[in-house]
Amino acid sequence: MEQKPVVCGNRLPPLSAHYPWLVAQNMDGTGDQTFYTPHDRLCHYRCQIPKLLGRHIRGYFHGWVILSSKEMWSVWNPVTSKILNLPPLTLGSSESVGQCCLSSPPDDPISVLLLPINRESTLVFCQLGLKRDRLKWTRTPYCRQVKEVFKCYGGFMHSPTCYDGKVYALCGDFVMQIDIIVKHGEASIKLLLWGECPYPSSENGFFPISIGLLKGSSTELFYINVAFNEDTKNTLGDVYLFKWLMGCMRWEEMVDIKDTAFFLDLAHGHSVYYNHAIAPELGGYIHIRDEMGKMMYSYDVEDKTISISSMAYPTSHLSLWECRLEGNHEDSELALDSKKEVEKDDKIVVRLVTKDEVELNESRLLNLPFHLLEMIMHHCIGVEYMRFRATCKSCHLAAPLIHWNKTSSLHKYSLVSPWLIVVDKNRGIITFKDPVFGDKYFMKRSNRHSSIRCSRFGWLLCGKDSTLVFFNPFTNDSRELQYVDASEGFDSLCFSAPPTSNDCKVVGFKARGKDANVYIYLIQTWLKIGLDFRGDTPPSFRFSTFCKGDVYALCVYSLKNLLKPQVCNYKKGKGVGARHRIRGGEYFLMEHDQQLLLVIVDESGKYVEVSKLNYINNEWEKIECLGRYTIYIDGTTCLYIETKVPELENKIFFPRLDSKNGNIVFYSLETGRYHTFNGNKMQEFAGLGIRHVYSHAWIQPTWF
Repeated sequence: MEQKPVVCGNRLPPLSAHYPWLVAQNMDGTGDQTFYTPHDRLCHYRCQIPKLLGRHIRGYFHGWVILSSKEMWSVWNPVTSKILNLPPLTLGSSESVGQCCLSSPPDDPISVLLLPINRESTLVFCQLGLKRDRLKWTRTPYCRQVKEVFKCYGGFMHSPTCYDGKVYALCGDFVMQIDIIVKHGEASIKLLLWGECPYPSSENGFFPISIGLLKGSSTELFYINVAFNEDTKNTLGDVYLFKWLMGCMRWEEMVDIKDTAFFLDLAHGHSVYYNHAIAPELGGYIHIRDEMGKMMYSYDVEDKTISISSMAYPTSHLSLWECRLEGNHEDSELALDSKKEVEKDDKIVVRLVTKDEVELNESRLLNLPFHLLEMIMHHCIGVEYMRFRATCKSCHLAAPLIHWNKTSSLHKYSLVSPWLIVVDKNRGIITFKDPVFGDKYFMKRSNRHSSIRCSRFGWLLCGKDSTLVFFNPFTNDSRELQYVDASEGFDSLCFSAPPTSNDCKVVGFKARGKDANVYIYLIQTWLKIGLDFRGDTPPSFRFSTFCKGDVYALCVYSLKNLLKPQVCNYKKGKGVGARHRIRGGEYFLMEHDQQLLLVIVDESGKYVEVSKLNYINNEWEKIECLGRYTIYIDGTTCLYIETKVPELENKIFFPRLDSKNGNIVFYSLETGRYHTFNGNKMQEFAGLGIRHVYSHAWIQPTWF
């Protein structure tokens, strides 16, 4: 139920500094500002603050807010209400300013407001430590300075920020230091090469489209890399956060940011905001507003999951309120406190239990003979086993600790459906998620199998440090393939049989620049074959698979930002043929019983369609019903499996979780809608859910 906002009039609301507050500015003439927290949309304040009327919030530096409106810029202190209006700034018709930086507080004699011009080698700045009648804007080209630093390299400055009393910005793949020199009351700019940006190693393949951003404070400097999927530019692929370690003089990738939060506004100037002291239960996130301003991605740094939600207030300008305000609003605290109880995942926790603890919690409900308890425990598995074991002393003794992959009951239970496997490389943990009951199982493993490239026959084909390794997480068996120089750059990989079989063949597709090649691994040897597209630009490859002795892959061509996916069929000695064009959206290719199938998810994600390829007419024929079959989709491999339980029939499972109960989301071809399981019953899923960033795949358990 929607709650009415708290109306604050022309005063700032008494916000709590323990929560990340967003301020949405309404620029349609009403002048309203709405303060709200992304964790509780029911609690928000509506204001009409005079200093913000008609002005965009452009950034926060040293307790001051940077504001702009057409040609006017100003700096405002919301605590003291002091405002400094700057002279009008006239920009050319093609010029625009996306980001800004205040080098120091305005009362500092060398304080400068710095504005890089988008896509131009020009900086515009105003020295604030002067008398008001002497304030002026200065334009300074920096192209020559950049070329002197890089010798033959040029680039544009962006993402300026303050750190340790100095100003830094990005230029290409490097961090530049911007020295502000004041002589005889006049300021000038000098550029110095400070260091190279950290290079992220992707868990989910090659991301040619990415945005690098810099954010600093008085004692910390962060580099954020936001990557997008190659075929759908608007789909977030991965997020990387690095922190500069001054003592070690190097970048370190962050695996947890605890009670801090970032907000990236990609819809307006790629602005970055940082809140470093919020409530611990709300910290650890990088919130990203997409370029269209309609969606919010909340990236959990520790779990490497992305929650997707629609914007509560789809305005043209949004920012994180970084300024510290005294006081708290009682109503807001009550509303937020009600959200503190977060539903925890059902984890298997094993710890030593003392005799006193067991007898203290002894239950008298199970007055059964010991041999009957042993029989009951024999049929329990996973979370059920651990919960029963903790019920009482008798159950504890009847259920000894056993290795999970040694239980015959678990073998039988695992045949119901594939599991979603997620590899946490930072903590060395492999997580298995049951799509039906929602239970989780954990295994401690080395991170050498961190990047899943393909999953079939109960085996994972993983990539790590330029090598490819077959790995069975259920038996802990691994088999390393011979080194190939393309292992890190493969667009898609597939294999024809388990690695224990003599018929196992591995095929990898790779397209870079003007070349496209297919690599075939057979009898401990890699064979490289060039692909001829008859003058066309080589595509990128997705979802390669074996079918009828041939290898198929989805190919994505890009022409004027229009994606044109096709299916390419590779036959040895015959090159590439049998192309078939399909419409846009997300697309997934799979094989079953010598039949090639395609799943299309439209751009809005609301409509899902399944088709099969008619080899005679070379056309896709729509399938209205899967019958007893179920489809499991992930980013590398898709499975088409005959189900063993009626509840799974005619459904398509995605590697996406319900943000409320953590259950896996699926699409029903019968209802034409998304659902999750609540026990054995379906419930409709209305949100966009959570998806994993860590390497993940569907896997069919095999215990041999």
